[in-house]
Amino acid sequence: MDILALEPGIGKTADQAHSEFENYLIRTKNTICGRHPIGVLLGALAGIQGSVAGDAAPMDVTLRWVKYAQSSACKRIQDSSVSYASAYVVI
Repeated sequence: MDILALEPGIGKTADQAHSEFENYLIRTKNTICGRHPIGVLLGALAGIQGSVAGDAAPMDVTLRWVKYAQSSACKRIQDSSVSYASAYVVI
C-alpha cells in the first residue's frame, strides 16, 4: 500500500505509483480484487497531473490510506485472506 500512497513533496507522481503497482502485481502474482479500480484511479490521477502540469511541476495530489483490515492472517502459502482498505484523494 505504501507504493500507492501519494503525498505532496515526496516527489512521486501518480504515473510512477501506477507503474510501481503494476510491477508489484507482476513480481508477486498477488491477486488483488480491487486492482483494476486502483489502476483506473491512478491512471485518472496521472492524467490530471499531466494535463495540468504541461511543462510545469506535476500538480500536488494526495492519496492516503486510512484503514486496512484482513479477514485472517496467512501463515502458509496455501492460506488465503480477504483484505479491506479505504483511502481518500485530495486534488
